[in-house]
Amino acid sequence: MSPPCDVAVIGAGPVGCAAALAHARAGHRVLLLEASRRPPTRLAGEWIHPGGVAVLRRLGVGTPAPSFLPALGFILHPEDSSPPITLPCPRGDRAATARHCELVATLRAVAADDPAITLALGTRITSIRRTTVTYTREGGPERHARVWRVVGADGQSSVVRRTIHCAAPATTVSRTAGVLLRGLALPAEGYGHVFAGGPGPVLAYRLDDDTVRVTVDVPLSRRRAAELPSYVRRVYSPFLPADLAGLLCTALERKEAVQWAANRVRLRTFHGREPHVLVGDAVGTCHPLTASGLTIGLRDAECLAGTEDVTAHGRRRRAAVRPHEHLAAALHRIFCDPGRTTRDLRRSMYAVLRASGTERERMMRLLCAEELGPLPLTGAVLHVAGHALHEQLVTGRCRTNPWRTSVQACGDYLGWLRWMSRPPGHGWGK
Repeated sequence: MSPPCDVAVIGAGPVGCAAALAHARAGHRVLLLEASRRPPTRLAGEWIHPGGVAVLRRLGVGTPAPSFLPALGFILHPEDSSPPITLPCPRGDRAATARHCELVATLRAVAADDPAITLALGTRITSIRRTTVTYTREGGPERHARVWRVVGADGQSSVVRRTIHCAAPATTVSRTAGVLLRGLALPAEGYGHVFAGGPGPVLAYRLDDDTVRVTVDVPLSRRRAAELPSYVRRVYSPFLPADLAGLLCTALERKEAVQWAANRVRLRTFHGREPHVLVGDAVGTCHPLTASGLTIGLRDAECLAGTEDVTAHGRRRRAAVRPHEHLAAALHRIFCDPGRTTRDLRRSMYAVLRASGTERERMMRLLCAEELGPLPLTGAVLHVAGHALHEQLVTGRCRTNPWRTSVQACGDYLGWLRWMSRPPGHGWGK
Protein backbone atom coordinates (compact mmCIF):
# COMPACT_ATOMS: atom_id res chain seq x y z
CA MET A 1 0.00 0.00 0.00
CA SER A 2 1.01 3.61 -0.53
CA PRO A 3 1.58 6.06 2.31
CA PRO A 4 -1.74 7.30 3.73
CA CYS A 5 -2.86 10.40 1.85
CA ASP A 6 -5.93 12.51 1.20
CA VAL A 7 -5.23 13.71 -2.34
CA ALA A 8 -3.52 12.09 -5.31
CA VAL A 9 -2.10 14.45 -7.95
CA ILE A 10 -1.26 12.83 -11.28
CA GLY A 11 1.55 14.73 -13.02
CA ALA A 12 4.45 16.59 -11.41
CA GLY A 13 4.86 19.37 -13.92
CA PRO A 14 4.56 22.99 -12.76
CA VAL A 15 0.78 22.83 -12.31
CA GLY A 16 0.84 19.41 -10.64
CA CYS A 17 3.50 20.54 -8.17
CA ALA A 18 1.48 23.70 -7.48
CA ALA A 19 -1.65 21.62 -6.90
CA ALA A 20 0.24 19.39 -4.46
CA LEU A 21 1.69 22.37 -2.61
CA ALA A 22 -1.66 24.18 -2.47
CA HIS A 23 -3.43 21.11 -1.02
CA ALA A 24 -0.60 20.59 1.44
CA ARG A 25 -0.93 24.23 2.58
CA ALA A 26 -4.66 23.52 3.08
CA GLY A 27 -3.79 20.72 5.51
CA HIS A 28 -4.04 17.65 3.25
CA ARG A 29 -1.58 14.82 2.79
CA VAL A 30 -0.70 14.54 -0.89
CA LEU A 31 0.64 11.76 -3.09
CA LEU A 32 2.29 13.34 -6.16
CA LEU A 33 2.76 10.82 -8.99
CA GLU A 34 4.92 11.39 -12.07
CA ALA A 35 5.92 9.02 -14.89
CA SER A 36 9.22 10.71 -15.77
CA ARG A 37 12.16 10.72 -13.41
CA ARG A 38 13.73 13.78 -15.06
CA PRO A 39 12.21 17.16 -15.84
CA PRO A 40 11.01 17.31 -19.46
CA THR A 41 13.11 19.08 -22.08
CA ARG A 42 10.29 19.58 -24.61
CA LEU A 43 9.10 23.00 -25.77
CA ALA A 44 6.62 24.06 -23.09
CA GLY A 45 5.58 26.99 -20.92
CA GLU A 46 8.38 29.32 -19.83
CA TRP A 47 6.56 32.63 -19.25
CA ILE A 48 4.66 33.29 -16.01
CA HIS A 49 2.39 36.34 -15.82
CA PRO A 50 2.32 38.36 -12.55
CA GLY A 51 -0.75 36.47 -11.30
CA GLY A 52 1.14 33.19 -11.61
CA VAL A 53 4.20 34.68 -9.92
CA ALA A 54 1.94 35.70 -7.02
CA VAL A 55 0.57 32.14 -6.74
CA LEU A 56 4.09 30.71 -6.58
CA ARG A 57 5.03 33.25 -3.92
CA ARG A 58 2.01 32.29 -1.80
CA LEU A 59 2.99 28.62 -2.16
CA GLY A 60 6.49 29.33 -0.85
CA VAL A 61 8.30 29.24 -4.20
CA GLY A 62 10.61 32.24 -4.38
CA THR A 63 10.76 33.60 -7.94
CA PRO A 64 14.07 35.45 -7.32
CA ALA A 65 15.67 31.99 -7.48
CA PRO A 66 18.43 31.59 -10.10
CA SER A 67 16.08 29.69 -12.43
CA PHE A 68 13.69 32.68 -12.68
CA LEU A 69 14.28 35.91 -14.57
CA PRO A 70 12.00 38.91 -13.97
CA ALA A 71 10.14 40.38 -16.94
CA LEU A 72 8.40 43.73 -17.32
CA GLY A 73 5.84 42.93 -20.03
CA PHE A 74 5.82 42.86 -23.83
CA ILE A 75 6.89 45.10 -26.69
CA LEU A 76 4.87 44.81 -29.89
CA HIS A 77 6.73 45.52 -33.15
CA PRO A 78 4.28 46.39 -35.98
CA GLU A 79 5.06 45.21 -39.49
CA ASP A 80 4.95 48.72 -40.96
CA SER A 81 8.20 49.85 -39.24
CA SER A 82 6.25 52.28 -37.04
CA PRO A 83 7.56 52.72 -33.48
CA PRO A 84 7.18 49.68 -31.22
CA ILE A 85 4.43 49.64 -28.61
CA THR A 86 5.43 48.93 -25.01
CA LEU A 87 2.87 46.98 -22.97
CA PRO A 88 3.99 46.89 -19.31
CA CYS A 89 2.55 44.35 -16.90
CA PRO A 90 -0.52 45.67 -15.07
CA ARG A 91 0.17 47.96 -12.09
CA GLY A 92 3.89 47.73 -12.75
CA ASP A 93 4.02 44.12 -11.49
CA ARG A 94 6.66 41.69 -12.70
CA ALA A 95 6.27 38.58 -14.78
CA ALA A 96 8.97 35.88 -14.82
CA THR A 97 10.63 33.56 -17.32
CA ALA A 98 12.38 30.27 -16.70
CA ARG A 99 13.52 27.31 -18.76
CA HIS A 100 10.73 24.78 -18.48
CA CYS A 101 13.00 22.01 -17.22
CA GLU A 102 14.49 24.27 -14.55
CA LEU A 103 11.05 25.47 -13.49
CA VAL A 104 9.90 21.86 -13.07
CA ALA A 105 13.07 20.92 -11.17
CA THR A 106 12.62 23.86 -8.78
CA LEU A 107 8.98 23.07 -8.07
CA ARG A 108 9.64 19.35 -7.61
CA ALA A 109 12.37 20.15 -5.12
CA VAL A 110 10.02 22.39 -3.12
CA ALA A 111 7.31 19.71 -3.18
CA ALA A 112 9.73 16.96 -2.13
CA ASP A 113 10.81 19.05 0.86
CA ASP A 114 7.24 19.42 2.10
CA PRO A 115 6.51 16.80 4.80
CA ALA A 116 2.86 16.59 3.71
CA ILE A 117 3.79 15.58 0.14
CA THR A 118 5.07 12.21 -1.04
CA LEU A 119 6.68 12.63 -4.46
CA ALA A 120 6.85 9.37 -6.43
CA LEU A 121 8.78 9.58 -9.71
CA GLY A 122 8.94 6.83 -12.33
CA THR A 123 5.35 5.73 -11.76
CA ARG A 124 2.79 4.34 -14.21
CA ILE A 125 -0.92 4.64 -13.54
CA THR A 126 -2.66 1.31 -14.19
CA SER A 127 -6.18 2.28 -13.13
CA ILE A 128 -8.24 4.98 -11.46
CA ARG A 129 -11.47 3.71 -9.95
CA ARG A 130 -13.38 6.32 -8.05
CA THR A 131 -11.17 7.11 -5.04
CA THR A 132 -8.58 4.39 -5.62
CA VAL A 133 -5.50 5.06 -7.73
CA THR A 134 -3.49 1.99 -8.71
CA TYR A 135 0.04 2.45 -9.98
CA THR A 136 3.41 0.78 -10.31
CA ARG A 137 6.78 2.31 -9.64
CA GLU A 138 9.79 1.42 -11.80
CA GLY A 139 8.28 -1.92 -12.78
CA GLY A 140 7.57 -2.97 -9.19
CA PRO A 141 4.37 -4.41 -7.77
CA GLU A 142 1.09 -2.58 -7.99
CA ARG A 143 0.32 -0.10 -5.25
CA HIS A 144 -3.06 1.26 -4.26
CA ALA A 145 -3.83 4.69 -2.89
CA ARG A 146 -7.25 5.43 -1.40
CA VAL A 147 -7.85 9.16 -1.49
CA TRP A 148 -10.55 11.79 -1.13
CA ARG A 149 -9.69 13.56 -4.40
CA VAL A 150 -7.81 12.69 -7.61
CA VAL A 151 -6.31 15.68 -9.44
CA GLY A 152 -5.39 15.33 -13.10
CA ALA A 153 -2.45 17.63 -13.84
CA ASP A 154 -1.10 15.38 -16.57
CA GLY A 155 -1.43 17.62 -19.60
CA GLN A 156 -3.34 17.45 -22.86
CA SER A 157 -3.36 13.64 -23.01
CA SER A 158 -4.56 13.35 -19.40
CA VAL A 159 -5.27 9.84 -18.16
CA VAL A 160 -7.62 11.34 -15.57
CA ARG A 161 -9.67 13.05 -18.30
CA ARG A 162 -9.91 9.74 -20.16
CA THR A 163 -10.98 8.03 -16.95
CA ILE A 164 -13.98 10.31 -16.57
CA HIS A 165 -14.80 9.94 -20.28
CA CYS A 166 -14.34 13.59 -21.16
CA ALA A 167 -13.34 13.56 -24.81
CA ALA A 168 -13.63 17.28 -25.56
CA PRO A 169 -12.24 17.78 -29.06
CA ALA A 170 -9.01 19.69 -29.61
CA THR A 171 -8.34 21.71 -32.75
CA THR A 172 -4.77 22.12 -34.01
CA VAL A 173 -4.52 25.69 -35.34
CA SER A 174 -0.78 26.06 -36.06
CA ARG A 175 2.64 24.84 -35.00
CA THR A 176 5.39 26.51 -33.01
CA ALA A 177 9.06 26.16 -33.86
CA GLY A 178 11.25 27.04 -30.89
CA VAL A 179 15.00 27.66 -30.75
CA LEU A 180 17.47 28.95 -28.18
CA LEU A 181 19.80 31.72 -29.38
CA ARG A 182 22.96 32.70 -27.54
CA GLY A 183 24.77 36.00 -27.63
CA LEU A 184 21.73 37.93 -28.88
CA ALA A 185 20.85 41.38 -27.54
CA LEU A 186 17.11 42.09 -27.55
CA PRO A 187 15.87 45.51 -28.72
CA ALA A 188 14.94 46.29 -25.10
CA GLU A 189 15.97 43.96 -22.32
CA GLY A 190 13.49 42.85 -19.70
CA TYR A 191 10.59 42.47 -22.12
CA GLY A 192 9.15 39.79 -24.35
CA HIS A 193 9.15 40.98 -27.97
CA VAL A 194 6.34 40.19 -30.43
CA PHE A 195 7.20 40.76 -34.11
CA ALA A 196 4.22 41.01 -36.48
CA GLY A 197 4.15 40.84 -40.26
CA GLY A 198 4.88 37.21 -41.04
CA PRO A 199 2.30 34.47 -41.53
CA GLY A 200 2.35 34.19 -37.74
CA PRO A 201 3.90 36.16 -34.88
CA VAL A 202 7.47 35.68 -33.68
CA LEU A 203 8.06 35.89 -29.92
CA ALA A 204 11.47 36.43 -28.32
CA TYR A 205 12.26 36.63 -24.60
CA ARG A 206 15.32 36.20 -22.42
CA LEU A 207 15.84 33.10 -20.28
CA ASP A 208 19.25 33.92 -18.81
CA ASP A 209 22.13 36.32 -19.31
CA ASP A 210 23.26 34.60 -22.51
CA THR A 211 20.14 32.83 -23.84
CA VAL A 212 17.04 34.06 -25.67
CA ARG A 213 14.10 31.85 -26.55
CA VAL A 214 12.58 32.54 -29.97
CA THR A 215 9.31 30.93 -31.07
CA VAL A 216 7.87 31.14 -34.58
CA ASP A 217 4.17 30.53 -35.17
CA VAL A 218 4.05 28.46 -38.38
CA PRO A 219 0.76 27.92 -40.25
CA LEU A 220 -0.43 24.38 -40.81
CA SER A 221 0.70 23.03 -44.16
CA ARG A 222 2.47 20.13 -45.73
CA ARG A 223 5.71 22.06 -45.74
CA ARG A 224 8.61 19.79 -44.85
CA ALA A 225 10.91 20.57 -41.95
CA ALA A 226 13.84 20.87 -44.37
CA GLU A 227 12.10 23.83 -46.02
CA LEU A 228 11.65 25.76 -42.76
CA PRO A 229 14.92 27.77 -42.85
CA SER A 230 14.30 29.13 -46.34
CA TYR A 231 10.61 29.70 -45.54
CA VAL A 232 11.42 31.71 -42.40
CA ARG A 233 14.14 33.65 -44.23
CA ARG A 234 11.75 34.54 -47.03
CA VAL A 235 8.53 35.43 -45.18
CA TYR A 236 9.50 36.22 -41.56
CA SER A 237 12.98 37.75 -41.73
CA PRO A 238 11.89 41.03 -43.38
CA PHE A 239 10.02 41.88 -40.18
CA LEU A 240 12.78 40.96 -37.71
CA PRO A 241 15.91 42.84 -36.60
CA ALA A 242 18.83 41.78 -38.79
CA ASP A 243 20.84 40.16 -36.00
CA LEU A 244 17.84 38.18 -34.74
CA ALA A 245 16.91 37.07 -38.28
CA GLY A 246 20.46 35.91 -39.01
CA LEU A 247 20.88 33.90 -35.80
CA LEU A 248 17.39 32.44 -36.13
CA CYS A 249 17.90 31.19 -39.68
CA THR A 250 21.30 29.75 -38.78
CA ALA A 251 19.76 27.89 -35.83
CA LEU A 252 16.88 26.56 -37.94
CA GLU A 253 19.34 25.05 -40.39
CA ARG A 254 20.60 22.85 -37.53
CA LYS A 255 17.50 20.67 -37.34
CA GLU A 256 18.52 19.23 -33.99
CA ALA A 257 18.30 22.73 -32.50
CA VAL A 258 14.60 23.14 -33.37
CA GLN A 259 11.84 22.01 -31.05
CA TRP A 260 8.30 21.71 -32.33
CA ALA A 261 4.97 21.93 -30.54
CA ALA A 262 1.46 21.70 -31.94
CA ASN A 263 -0.76 24.63 -30.97
CA ARG A 264 -4.03 22.98 -29.98
CA VAL A 265 -7.18 24.67 -28.78
CA ARG A 266 -9.55 22.92 -26.38
CA LEU A 267 -12.11 25.05 -24.57
CA ARG A 268 -11.91 25.00 -20.78
CA THR A 269 -15.49 23.94 -20.28
CA PHE A 270 -15.10 20.84 -18.08
CA HIS A 271 -13.06 20.75 -14.86
CA GLY A 272 -14.13 17.31 -13.70
CA ARG A 273 -16.60 15.76 -11.30
CA GLU A 274 -15.86 14.63 -7.79
CA PRO A 275 -13.69 12.87 -6.89
CA HIS A 276 -11.84 13.55 -10.16
CA VAL A 277 -10.69 17.10 -10.99
CA LEU A 278 -8.65 18.54 -13.86
CA VAL A 279 -6.21 21.46 -13.76
CA GLY A 280 -3.97 23.20 -16.29
CA ASP A 281 -3.69 21.80 -19.81
CA ALA A 282 -5.71 18.75 -18.75
CA VAL A 283 -8.72 21.09 -18.70
CA GLY A 284 -8.00 22.86 -21.99
CA THR A 285 -5.64 25.05 -23.95
CA CYS A 286 -5.67 28.21 -26.04
CA HIS A 287 -3.11 29.57 -28.48
CA PRO A 288 0.29 30.09 -26.76
CA LEU A 289 0.65 33.59 -28.23
CA THR A 290 -0.72 34.94 -24.94
CA ALA A 291 1.85 32.93 -22.92
CA SER A 292 -0.85 32.27 -20.33
CA GLY A 293 -0.96 28.49 -19.94
CA LEU A 294 1.26 28.37 -16.87
CA THR A 295 -0.51 31.24 -15.13
CA ILE A 296 -3.99 29.81 -15.71
CA GLY A 297 -2.85 26.39 -14.52
CA LEU A 298 -1.27 27.77 -11.35
CA ARG A 299 -4.48 29.63 -10.56
CA ASP A 300 -6.48 26.46 -11.23
CA ALA A 301 -4.37 24.65 -8.66
CA GLU A 302 -4.65 27.30 -5.96
CA CYS A 303 -8.39 27.77 -6.49
CA LEU A 304 -9.06 24.02 -6.36
CA ALA A 305 -7.25 23.53 -3.06
CA GLY A 306 -9.50 26.11 -1.44
CA THR A 307 -12.79 24.37 -2.21
CA GLU A 308 -14.53 21.04 -1.75
CA ASP A 309 -17.12 21.77 -4.43
CA VAL A 310 -15.73 20.86 -7.85
CA THR A 311 -18.84 22.13 -9.65
CA ALA A 312 -18.48 25.58 -8.09
CA HIS A 313 -14.73 25.52 -8.79
CA GLY A 314 -15.35 24.74 -12.46
CA ARG A 315 -17.94 27.49 -12.73
CA ARG A 316 -15.55 30.06 -11.27
CA ARG A 317 -12.64 29.01 -13.43
CA ARG A 318 -14.72 28.94 -16.64
CA ALA A 319 -15.88 32.49 -15.97
CA ALA A 320 -12.33 33.58 -15.13
CA VAL A 321 -10.71 32.34 -18.36
CA ARG A 322 -13.50 32.85 -20.91
CA PRO A 323 -12.50 36.46 -21.82
CA HIS A 324 -8.90 35.32 -22.14
CA GLU A 325 -9.83 32.45 -24.47
CA HIS A 326 -11.66 34.92 -26.71
CA LEU A 327 -8.66 37.26 -26.64
CA ALA A 328 -6.27 34.45 -27.58
CA ALA A 329 -8.46 33.51 -30.56
CA ALA A 330 -8.78 37.15 -31.63
CA LEU A 331 -5.04 37.85 -31.38
CA HIS A 332 -4.17 34.75 -33.36
CA ARG A 333 -6.57 35.80 -36.10
CA ILE A 334 -5.53 39.45 -36.09
CA PHE A 335 -1.85 38.53 -36.52
CA CYS A 336 -2.32 35.65 -38.97
CA ASP A 337 -5.32 36.48 -41.17
CA PRO A 338 -4.12 38.27 -44.35
CA GLY A 339 -7.58 39.63 -45.23
CA ARG A 340 -8.16 43.35 -45.77
CA THR A 341 -10.61 43.72 -42.87
CA THR A 342 -8.20 42.11 -40.46
CA ARG A 343 -5.33 44.29 -41.71
CA ASP A 344 -7.49 47.37 -41.06
CA LEU A 345 -8.31 46.17 -37.56
CA ARG A 346 -4.66 45.36 -36.88
CA ARG A 347 -3.59 48.87 -37.88
CA SER A 348 -6.33 50.31 -35.70
CA MET A 349 -5.23 48.13 -32.78
CA TYR A 350 -1.72 49.56 -33.11
CA ALA A 351 -3.09 53.11 -33.19
CA VAL A 352 -5.37 52.60 -30.19
CA LEU A 353 -2.65 50.98 -28.09
CA ARG A 354 -0.10 53.62 -29.05
CA ALA A 355 -2.45 56.49 -28.16
CA SER A 356 -3.97 55.30 -24.88
CA GLY A 357 -2.34 54.16 -21.67
CA THR A 358 -5.78 53.01 -20.49
CA GLU A 359 -6.10 50.71 -23.51
CA ARG A 360 -2.60 49.35 -22.99
CA GLU A 361 -3.45 48.56 -19.36
CA ARG A 362 -6.72 46.92 -20.40
CA MET A 363 -4.99 44.83 -23.06
CA MET A 364 -2.41 43.57 -20.57
CA ARG A 365 -5.03 42.77 -17.93
CA LEU A 366 -6.82 40.68 -20.54
CA LEU A 367 -3.58 39.11 -21.73
CA CYS A 368 -2.57 38.22 -18.16
CA ALA A 369 -6.01 36.64 -17.51
CA GLU A 370 -6.87 39.19 -14.84
CA GLU A 371 -10.26 40.27 -16.23
CA LEU A 372 -13.10 38.10 -15.00
CA GLY A 373 -15.97 39.38 -17.14
CA PRO A 374 -16.77 39.97 -20.83
CA LEU A 375 -17.13 43.78 -20.73
CA PRO A 376 -13.43 44.77 -20.86
CA LEU A 377 -12.80 42.61 -23.94
CA THR A 378 -16.00 43.84 -25.58
CA GLY A 379 -14.97 47.44 -24.91
CA ALA A 380 -11.50 46.86 -26.34
CA VAL A 381 -12.86 45.25 -29.51
CA LEU A 382 -15.44 48.00 -30.04
CA HIS A 383 -12.79 50.66 -29.53
CA VAL A 384 -10.57 49.11 -32.21
CA ALA A 385 -13.49 48.58 -34.62
CA GLY A 386 -14.68 52.15 -34.04
CA HIS A 387 -11.24 53.50 -34.81
CA ALA A 388 -11.09 51.45 -38.02
CA LEU A 389 -14.48 52.76 -39.11
CA HIS A 390 -13.43 56.32 -38.30
CA GLU A 391 -10.42 55.85 -40.55
CA GLN A 392 -12.73 54.76 -43.36
CA LEU A 393 -15.04 57.77 -42.96
CA VAL A 394 -12.70 60.61 -42.06
CA THR A 395 -9.34 60.01 -43.65
CA GLY A 396 -10.82 59.68 -47.13
CA ARG A 397 -8.77 56.61 -47.83
CA CYS A 398 -11.54 55.41 -50.17
CA ARG A 399 -12.26 58.35 -52.47
CA THR A 400 -14.51 56.52 -54.93
CA ASN A 401 -17.93 55.98 -53.40
CA PRO A 402 -16.70 56.24 -49.78
CA TRP A 403 -20.13 55.67 -48.23
CA ARG A 404 -20.64 52.37 -50.01
CA THR A 405 -17.14 51.32 -49.00
CA SER A 406 -17.83 52.37 -45.40
CA VAL A 407 -21.09 50.43 -45.29
CA GLN A 408 -19.23 47.37 -46.57
CA ALA A 409 -16.54 47.94 -43.93
CA CYS A 410 -19.25 48.15 -41.23
CA GLY A 411 -20.55 44.79 -42.39
CA ASP A 412 -17.05 43.32 -42.28
CA TYR A 413 -16.44 44.65 -38.78
CA LEU A 414 -19.81 43.32 -37.61
CA GLY A 415 -18.76 39.96 -39.01
CA TRP A 416 -15.67 40.15 -36.83
CA LEU A 417 -17.81 40.98 -33.79
CA ARG A 418 -20.14 38.06 -34.51
CA TRP A 419 -17.09 35.80 -34.79
CA MET A 420 -15.85 37.13 -31.44
CA SER A 421 -19.18 36.33 -29.79
CA ARG A 422 -18.88 32.62 -30.60
CA PRO A 423 -16.99 30.10 -28.46
CA PRO A 424 -13.33 30.68 -29.41
CA GLY A 425 -12.73 27.10 -30.48
CA HIS A 426 -15.45 27.14 -33.15
CA GLY A 427 -14.67 28.36 -36.66
CA TRP A 428 -11.12 29.24 -35.60
CA GLY A 429 -9.49 31.61 -38.00
CA LYS A 430 -12.55 31.95 -40.25
